[in-house]
Amino acid sequence: MMWAALSVLSGAFDAVAFASMKKLSKLNTRLILILRHSVALPFLLLGFVFYEIPKVSADFYIVTFVNLAVFLFAMYLLVKSLKTSDLSMSIPMLNLTPTFLLITSYIMIGEAPSLQGLIGIIVTIIGAYVLNLRYVRGSFFDPFKMIFRKKEIFYMVIVAFLFSITSNLFKMGVQLSNPAFFVFVSYLFSSVILSLLFFREFKQKELIFKNAKWILVMGISTALMEMLIAVAVNFAIIPYIITLKRTSVIFSVVLGFFLFKEKNFRHAIAGSAIMFSGAALIILS
Repeated sequence: MMWAALSVLSGAFDAVAFASMKKLSKLNTRLILILRHSVALPFLLLGFVFYEIPKVSADFYIVTFVNLAVFLFAMYLLVKSLKTSDLSMSIPMLNLTPTFLLITSYIMIGEAPSLQGLIGIIVTIIGAYVLNLRYVRGSFFDPFKMIFRKKEIFYMVIVAFLFSITSNLFKMGVQLSNPAFFVFVSYLFSSVILSLLFFREFKQKELIFKNAKWILVMGISTALMEMLIAVAVNFAIIPYIITLKRTSVIFSVVLGFFLFKEKNFRHAIAGSAIMFSGAALIILS
């Protein structure tokens, strides 16, 4: 079950990266994206201590660029959501990714979970409902309506769907090369592209130096998260891997409470715990 441990640990670093990005909310959204990829890049080089540079086909670069385009758009929406929403409210929406993966993984790479995995998905949705109980005023559907009433929450639902696509592309890229090479090349291309497109954002130099600590934390945690999940995808199907990675929700709720003094912690942690139970059912199927 090494892959399960790697997935959970990846989720923990993912939560730290999200918290760091929220700490950097005074920076421009595009600048945060540039820094996230650029600062992570040198730490990703450590992956080559364990893996060699492989020979790759044209398919590898096609998968890499398609993944890059979808991923960057998803990250742009994610950063915009984090700027205006609580971690305990927005990040748990990413637990919808396994639901979308039931369809996208089957279509893209022919992977499908068992019946128990489907039950786990239902439990995850129940957890999402509990998470939003504070918004119930009378109608059973009030929490679900909040997805469309609050654009930052709606953004995260879109991000969850886009991540279901990039998760499959991620596995395809790793299988066409190796974990270290795919992740490093992806971040190298994204850093160059983002820097060229938004080079004017570097005018916020004073804010960059002022927030250097959180920028470094964001880069290191992002690099560790990517490498751990890249290794894990070789040992289990994507719906299972990503569901366990979504335990980042639990870590995000806790970080939101302690770092940002976010309210409604009890509803958030209860809903997240139920979501995690759904993830456990999937993983044990």
